Amino acid sequence: MRIERIADARLKSLYAEKVLRQLPDWFGIEAALLEYVAGVAPLPYWAAMDGEECVGFIAVKIHYAHTGDIYVMGVLPECHRRGIGRRLMAAAEAYFRQQGCKYAIVKTLSERANSEHYERTRQFYLNVGFEPLITLTEMWDEHNPCLIMIKVLQGVPGCTLVPSFPCREK
Repeated sequence: MRIERIADARLKSLYAEKVLRQLPDWFGIEAALLEYVAGVAPLPYWAAMDGEECVGFIAVKIHYAHTGDIYVMGVLPECHRRGIGRRLMAAAEAYFRQQGCKYAIVKTLSERANSEHYERTRQFYLNVGFEPLITLTEMWDEHNPCLIMIKVLQGVPGCTLVPSFPCREK
């Protein structure tokens, strides 16, 4: 299995649709799935290839020159828990660092929605170093509250976990 940067917009959309359609518990809303399939075409994109078959992918965006955004990622169900998601995330984070990003963010369904599948997703993001930042009900809707998670990217000049101002208790 190899992680491969994909430039061809048609292949990006083809691979995304193939994988996302196998993940109905995460991508079961047709309009959202089609939006992701179209949305990946112009974005930086990596695919996990097993021979000639795409078994997972990740597409990213950069906001304000310092925040990398995991736009969408997916791994075929039969390939879960094999390290493919971690390898895709590592490729995205390496790209973010190369571009000078200080942070990585990802949007996922909040625990308020009480979904077993998204609990596994949140656990994956926690395991690769993301932390919950904020839940927004107005981003998607009240029944699908959006949790934004953040990760500080180490090894980026000017990026630190220590505040640059003194903190004193009064």
